[in-house]
Amino acid sequence: MVDKKLLDILVCPQCKQNITVADKGASIVCKDCNLKYPIRDDIPVMLVEEALDLKSGRSAMESKFSGRSSVATFKVISGPNKGLSFHLERFTCKAVGRALTDPNKTAMFSNVDISLALDENTKGLVKHYIGKQFKDVKSGDGDTGSFKRTPDVILDDTAVSRLHAMIFFGGTGAGILDMVSRNGTFVNGEEVESRALKKGDAIEIGETKIIFEG
Repeated sequence: MVDKKLLDILVCPQCKQNITVADKGASIVCKDCNLKYPIRDDIPVMLVEEALDLKSGRSAMESKFSGRSSVATFKVISGPNKGLSFHLERFTCKAVGRALTDPNKTAMFSNVDISLALDENTKGLVKHYIGKQFKDVKSGDGDTGSFKRTPDVILDDTAVSRLHAMIFFGGTGAGILDMVSRNGTFVNGEEVESRALKKGDAIEIGETKIIFEG
């Protein structure tokens, strides 16, 4: 049984409105959002990603992303690797950089062999960015928070830093974070530290231009 004093102060995390107990104390409902939050071991789980959308019968996160593309596509349109395409599934990220040992070889490394290591400073930078840009994503304990890091994009561009930028695809869309690169990261001609991306945006790093195709 959930403590009544706790129930009196709980609100829906999405709309901040009052909630009610349902299903004989097994769940909590927000009538304004039509969301049902579970109660586990007498503890309310007040996370939108754990809630059930009462209208659709699906999880709130599934309903939120229904109709949206589950994959973000990027294509290199100029530079040494012109024609290269890569993809991000939702809640994944990739590092973009330059190979250290063989600058004349482009590779998509396996999930086990992610070559662009993050030091403590860059880990902190990534987690700060995720918390600021992707508020609907749990912080997570990994080096890239709750985002799953997928194979790095390694370019043959000598003007690209070893670890130049990271690209993320979360619930609110895609975004890019410059990793304090030597020559900077540009979106549509403007140098950025980070930027939410829209379909058609042009990312420039070194001599390479990448289009976010959506």
